[in-house]
Amino acid sequence: MGKDIDDLLKQAETFVRAHMAGYDPSHDWHHVERVRRLALKIAQSLDPQPDLLVVELAALFHDLDDKYRTSTSPTLSDLLSPLLSHPAISSCQSELILKIIPSVSYTSELKSLIEQNDERRNWQRDCKELHSVQDSDRLDAIGSIGIMRCAAFSCKVNRKLMEDVETGSGDGDGSGSGSAEGHFEEKLLRIRDRMKTPFGKEEAEKRHQTMVEFLSSLDRERDLLI
Repeated sequence: MGKDIDDLLKQAETFVRAHMAGYDPSHDWHHVERVRRLALKIAQSLDPQPDLLVVELAALFHDLDDKYRTSTSPTLSDLLSPLLSHPAISSCQSELILKIIPSVSYTSELKSLIEQNDERRNWQRDCKELHSVQDSDRLDAIGSIGIMRCAAFSCKVNRKLMEDVETGSGDGDGSGSGSAEGHFEEKLLRIRDRMKTPFGKEEAEKRHQTMVEFLSSLDRERDLLI
């Protein structure tokens, strides 16, 4: 069984590497690999431990959702069918992975809070495999790495880096589209309070402080321009 799992993980890694090859640095293979490694570390810190194979595969596949999908893209199930039908994984594990992937994002969680679906909310509250991947993905969005990823994604979508020197504010609509700097207040500084696991909460606090210090330094440098 160990060889079967190794074969599945090797196939999954090859597939994701190829799929992510054209993505910008904020969502490339290196991001996926960081999320994978940290998700396993988080999962191993929990007692009882969640299903580590589900955690690892969900982490590898977590950005195969609708972030970069088009109207002609295959469904997530169709895209992953060759891998999730591998003999090393059960149908229950496959179903759980397909349920986790679209539930990882911050936006998905916010939507679930206003849905009148107690079963889904309860599942999101209790699923440790989901929490391991969620916390890992969110940790990669904050701290020093998060600062670099925010800048990279801003370049990808042609979003300016800083708010205006003259007014000290961006021209966005509250969605984070005004500037990379504005995105910190609108989303990144709120991530600390959305963590699920003890490991995630402790590490998020450290990375949150890194961003606070960065923004303070940015304010100081901008003041020199006035």
